[in-house]
Amino acid sequence: MRSCWGKMLVIDLSNSTHMVREIPESWIEQYLGQKGLGARILLEDIEPDADPLGPENELVFTTAVMAGTIVSCSAKLAISCKSPLTGTISDGSVGGHAGAELKYAGYDALVIRGKAQSLSYVYIDPERVEIRDALFLKGEGTFNTDKKIREDLSDRDTKILAIGPAGENLIPFACVSSERYRQLGRGGIGAVFGSKNLKALAIRGWLDVTVPDVEECMKVAAEIHRQDGVTAEDNEIYEYGTPILVDMAQESGLLPTNNFQAGTFKEYERINGDAFKDIRKNKKACFSCGIACGNYVEDGNARVEGPEFETIALCGSSIGNGDRAKLIKINALCDDLGLDTISTGGVIACMMEMTGKGAHDFGIRFGEVDKALDIIRDIAGKKGPGALGAKALAEAHGHPEYAMHIKGMELPGYDPRGSWGMGLAYATAPRGGCHMTAYPIALEAWGDLDPFTFSGKAKLIADMQDAQFAKFSMGVCDFWPIDSPTLGRLYEITYGGSWPGKKVETAGERIFNIQRMFNIMAGFNRDQDTLPSRFFRELLKEGPPKGIPMTEEAFQQALSEYYEYRGWDSMGRPGIERLKKLKVEPSLVDKYSGYL
Repeated sequence: MRSCWGKMLVIDLSNSTHMVREIPESWIEQYLGQKGLGARILLEDIEPDADPLGPENELVFTTAVMAGTIVSCSAKLAISCKSPLTGTISDGSVGGHAGAELKYAGYDALVIRGKAQSLSYVYIDPERVEIRDALFLKGEGTFNTDKKIREDLSDRDTKILAIGPAGENLIPFACVSSERYRQLGRGGIGAVFGSKNLKALAIRGWLDVTVPDVEECMKVAAEIHRQDGVTAEDNEIYEYGTPILVDMAQESGLLPTNNFQAGTFKEYERINGDAFKDIRKNKKACFSCGIACGNYVEDGNARVEGPEFETIALCGSSIGNGDRAKLIKINALCDDLGLDTISTGGVIACMMEMTGKGAHDFGIRFGEVDKALDIIRDIAGKKGPGALGAKALAEAHGHPEYAMHIKGMELPGYDPRGSWGMGLAYATAPRGGCHMTAYPIALEAWGDLDPFTFSGKAKLIADMQDAQFAKFSMGVCDFWPIDSPTLGRLYEITYGGSWPGKKVETAGERIFNIQRMFNIMAGFNRDQDTLPSRFFRELLKEGPPKGIPMTEEAFQQALSEYYEYRGWDSMGRPGIERLKKLKVEPSLVDKYSGYL
């Protein structure tokens, strides 16, 4: 027995129908699950020039082979679509219990296409698929939506993914909340929900997930958990959660401050790991997770599950906010309204800088956090400036240089002038300004590699990306620093077959390339694989990066080396021979070659 059902549920909201499709076993072998399976389905089902907010776009929900098993940190759920923020392929994964629940409902994947006639939510269990009226949820935040759907279903155990007003209003950086406390934030997937009149997805499962040998699975998983310290009490991610990164980023001089004008923040100790540990009320873990990174914090009447480092960086230091309670309020407000905190912080910081430098008066300056809360409400309601993102905002007022984005996606919490490899990773990430495809900071700013050179970084970043794409396609959380051979062994005990580390990484390379294929077909090329001009033209003035120039010439040379290593041409287009060597299906290669 294997841990996958081989089933994909397809729901068409336009005509209120559904069907079950078989997932070819070769797709699991080739694309593993989650991120890879989602990309493979999208590449076949939609045209790259599709309107991201049109009914032809799809929401593809995918689990992983280890979801629902005893393997720790492996139950995340991926959602893939074409992004309304960037126009690229987009995917994100969310923790909690939704990934395992979809598997327990009897499906490895779910595809939602079309558009419902009125606001609706979808309910799924092993016996039923229902498209239910959601007009009673119109305008509701994600917190109340979760509560009211549970009341509507009279079932507290149902796992719910929901959007807030921002998604209903098609804000291109609207997010999706899972069970209130986890967010799938990047790329505007919440807006794609809204474009389909889909307020929420409710999942209830009770089927058993099987593995080839349950005793062997338990034994090997336990050994690997101990080996990698997954369940160790001194695990820093357990002790602090991601806020531990605040001190590390500050000391490395790469903590985004005042819209990336600086890399250090004077008030960082007010919003660092210790500051949030002091007000932590409880810990929280996702399904079958031994790390338990989640923190429930309260500061006066401000409370939230979080905040994560990215929120602290973009809604804290980057907007001049050292007020812990107000940072929690921003986090909770964004979660309830359904807004990505990274993009929201990026938009507000852009507005603040433009006001301070006289480019345009938005009535808000760095540190004016109460005004930021009002702007967030306006953005979600599509009432004020910033509702289309930092790129569109800055360009509309003639100053694109103030928008810190790549391919339209606002940058996360690491200034690449303090980790040049991170700059190359940002530029080549398929979904835009993203820190999740590779994390060279750990080796550069916090390790032994020189962070202020591009020498050797092309191979490093490509290899890291391949390993990460395999890891995320297998469904393993980023907070488990697992290597490819160990990933392969876990795959073997849950799904079967032989999976040496090299085979795992080749699968990751294949998945990375098919995402790149989608973007090339959507009109992207080398011109968009770049960084905001600030990073080439302005020097940081404090910390280890002080006075060290990262030149555009050096960056472009590294980008060329990266393309060559990947077997891409000078414009960043994957070569046909490389795709064939990676065993990408001929039908996909033929479709792609028509765009070259």
